[in-house]
Amino acid sequence: MIMSDDKVVEMEPVTLYKVKEILKARKAEKELTYEQDLTMKYVEKFAKLTEKQTDDLVKALGEIESLKEQQEIIFEIVTVLPTRLEQLQLIIPKSITPTDEELAAVVELTKKYADKVE
Repeated sequence: MIMSDDKVVEMEPVTLYKVKEILKARKAEKELTYEQDLTMKYVEKFAKLTEKQTDDLVKALGEIESLKEQQEIIFEIVTVLPTRLEQLQLIIPKSITPTDEELAAVVELTKKYADKVE
């Protein structure tokens, strides 16, 4: 999101890793606002993957047919890293209908990355 004079000029979904990098850059320039500081604490706690891991997982999830045009859902999956089908089903809206194989593929991908951070 780009803001100018407290107006939203542009919005785009980003991963937690990207939020962390944006806030680090802002912190280097000037003191963070209260909200930015809270967000920084949040992403430091929950942004578990490295930049490469994040990019690789986003790319792999984007190759799954039912998620191809669902960037926001992909970023949510990368944030939560669901390791069980039940967790994944809570993230995916009812309007998206992945096959059982696609759901299993997502869970396997996220398990692979979750194992690297725990």
